[in-house]
Amino acid sequence: MPERATPPGLQMALRTLLENPLLLEDMEGFREVWAWRAEVRAWFERYAGWMVQMGPGVLRLLAPSPHSDGGRALGELASSRAVALLAWVLWFHEYLGLRLGEPKQFSLSEMAERISAQSGLNFSEILNRRALVQAVRCAHRIGLLNILDDESSRWEGGETTGGALLEFTVGAAYLISRPKALPHSPVQRAVQALLVGPALVQAHDPAAFAALERNEAFVQEALQDALGWPLDLQPHYACLLRGGQTGLYPGRSVADAVALLLVEAVRTEVQEGRLEADAQGHVRLSSTRLYGLLDRVREQYRQHWGEKGKQSSERLLREVEVVWQEWGAVELEGELWVLKPHLARFTAQYYDPEKPLLEHKIRRTRRQ
Repeated sequence: MPERATPPGLQMALRTLLENPLLLEDMEGFREVWAWRAEVRAWFERYAGWMVQMGPGVLRLLAPSPHSDGGRALGELASSRAVALLAWVLWFHEYLGLRLGEPKQFSLSEMAERISAQSGLNFSEILNRRALVQAVRCAHRIGLLNILDDESSRWEGGETTGGALLEFTVGAAYLISRPKALPHSPVQRAVQALLVGPALVQAHDPAAFAALERNEAFVQEALQDALGWPLDLQPHYACLLRGGQTGLYPGRSVADAVALLLVEAVRTEVQEGRLEADAQGHVRLSSTRLYGLLDRVREQYRQHWGEKGKQSSERLLREVEVVWQEWGAVELEGELWVLKPHLARFTAQYYDPEKPLLEHKIRRTRRQ
């Protein structure tokens, strides 16, 4: 086998920044990526048309969320109220007038007071307090805030002072600003979709998909060399074979298991001619049909699902929908569920009846 042209250190740097689009100096992997910062910036600009912002102790890749609705990357935010309050947390940074890298500590209650004065929100209401705490925890996870002394549960419960000692990180200014996007070609759009999502689906961007087909060898060589991930190009979709468990692939929760087993049930319906994929590889089925398949799957496998197996079909299907959305694999078209072609690549079964975990694998099919 020919020796890989990309040094292992650069390959890890590219992967690390893809998995952590905002890297701060105190985060794991920052120094390793910083050492390759010029090469990393050049690679993302050339192949994906993405900018890498760099500053003292900060690296930020301007890539979109891998989740189709954008919000699923912020899992701590359980309500639209919490999403709105994350925006108000960003506003508070501007209110403080912080310059790049300038530390200033403040309490959770102080920030709530200022937000209330500006927005009219009443933080004596428990739902508003709970939403602000969710926003703060989300801001901490994405690198916007440091939590120095966490007493937020007491403030959430009704105390009027303190709550937590907070400070904005040096990355806050980078998250608030967004420079003008770089121009990009159809083949760069294809690479973008491959890098951030589970798949590039032909129907969603026909021009990018056609460019990928024309430049398959170039993209295959570039991505496999730099990232170690082969390109799998199928008639209606393309994806990168990343290997391992990532946020783009099925996990091990009961909802994941039900979602995978429903994929098996839909595949069986297609193979036996009771459902048909359209010219773009999509499978459309009604909620009634999906509930019927879910009941069939539940009857066979509910002993593996514990309390989840006792949930109503409606509630269980809502959880499955969330999982499918996270995999970028389903849309709602009026009363119809539209399953995207790359969903068919997952298969699963319980190997050991004594174990509740479901094993899954990637179905490898040759391109016709």
